[in-house]
Amino acid sequence: MKIALNILLTLAAIGLIYLLVESIRKPINFTETRELREELVRERLTQAAELQKIYKSLRGKYADSYDSLRYVLTHDTFLVDKVIGDEYDTTQTIQRVQVKLPAKDSLLSFIKKTKPEMSVDEFFKFVSTVPFSEGKKFYIKTGEAIVEGTDSMMTSTFEVGTTIGTYMQEFDSASHVIYDPEYNPNKLRKVGDLYKPSTNGNW
Repeated sequence: MKIALNILLTLAAIGLIYLLVESIRKPINFTETRELREELVRERLTQAAELQKIYKSLRGKYADSYDSLRYVLTHDTFLVDKVIGDEYDTTQTIQRVQVKLPAKDSLLSFIKKTKPEMSVDEFFKFVSTVPFSEGKKFYIKTGEAIVEGTDSMMTSTFEVGTTIGTYMQEFDSASHVIYDPEYNPNKLRKVGDLYKPSTNGNW
């Protein structure tokens, strides 16, 4: 009887230790996992915003899909003003001509700077896919908003994003809100803003 009681007490003690360890491990795991995934999501959203800026400089508005981004950035050309002659030499006649430069050069330069190991195909698959989401894609939306300081001048706007729950699938709000009262899987993690000219993220 005494041996059985000792065994039960030992098992109870082990159980309590396990619960204690879990109570410490879970919030640490949640915080570390969230920070890592947030960083990776921010990276891809920031890159998407940079691609949108290049696209707008070509088309005057933002792209409404990754397919449009890819096509324009690999097929369009920039028109760049080139000065022939010395504009500071008053004895010379200056000529200004427009030179076409492939947009793909800017795209390849951007990829080389951010993800040099990737091809164009690999980069667009990378930047459009939400990490830890089993292949789900970031959404892209476009719109128009009034330019600040004007009454009616409109400019193109965009928003690229996903819900936090898309890349934090195993962390439901009911059991993890105790670690962060503001944690909400339905909240958007995005860059850009449909209702005002902005290319910033909401982090």
